[in-house]
Amino acid sequence: MIAVLAAMTEELAPLCGELAYTKVYANKVVCVQQTEGDRPLLLVQTGIGKANAAAAAAIVIERFHPRALINIGSAGGFAPHVKVGDVVVGTETLYSDVDATCFNYQLGQVPQMPPAYPGDENLLAAARRLAAEEEFASRVAFGPILTADSFMSDPARVSVIRADFPQAFASDMEGAAIAEAAYQCGVPFLNVRSISDIAGQKAAESFDENLDLAAMRAASFFRRLAAAIYA
Repeated sequence: MIAVLAAMTEELAPLCGELAYTKVYANKVVCVQQTEGDRPLLLVQTGIGKANAAAAAAIVIERFHPRALINIGSAGGFAPHVKVGDVVVGTETLYSDVDATCFNYQLGQVPQMPPAYPGDENLLAAARRLAAEEEFASRVAFGPILTADSFMSDPARVSVIRADFPQAFASDMEGAAIAEAAYQCGVPFLNVRSISDIAGQKAAESFDENLDLAAMRAASFFRRLAAAIYA
């Protein structure tokens, strides 16, 4: 079974259809099990932010033993060439709001953990093959995705983060926390996000306007990716 995790109801809606949610834990983590042909999926609403995401990932791993965790949903664009509606697949996911540099850790590195969490090689390879198809031409990018417990609306904050992490393609609020849980439990992980807004550029308004578009684009790519993984 593949578990696909998203923070919000809106981000899972394109996959859920008319299925009702079954509550699993503490009124925060809600799951629905869905089978498309012979492809079982576990759809998981984690709640927003790193703590909710990490807790949900741990619960899902312990209770359901998925073969992979795939995080989908919306994100803020960081790279200049990334546009609203594009899909960004995380070659790695890392924190932008962790600082233990005084102990000689890299900026963004949680002490005693890796500096970043690479996407699973096999999942990335499948995503790259899919992205090469005409349907997704020029709409899918591969690069680092940041995670922070902050929505990237403040231009001054965004400017600092861009300077600290010039390689970043996008920023979310859950991905690295799910990746860290997956890393600790030895479960393959991939982060698949669609851009709802451009960081620091009227981001809140753009997010409200484009959340449904971003959710649909990320879910569409995930659905095709899941089919390829199960093939």
